[in-house]
Amino acid sequence: MLLYLLGALIPPLGILLYGRIMHAAFNALLWTYAIMTPGVLGLIFWLGAVMHATYVIHDARTRPLKNNDFSL
Repeated sequence: MLLYLLGALIPPLGILLYGRIMHAAFNALLWTYAIMTPGVLGLIFWLGAVMHATYVIHDARTRPLKNNDFSL
């Protein structure tokens, strides 16, 4: 449950703790863009990063990582 909170505050770190490296890299780009963009557009990108992190964390909890599972 705490990883969902971490996924809301620092989305790439929450994903990275589950070992989803490619998802974390994509989310880091999205989150960085959200931080650098002012106003409502930045908030929209931040919400997108949080929703992506929540989805990936939930998916990682329900489906374990397979060998060579580097797909986005």
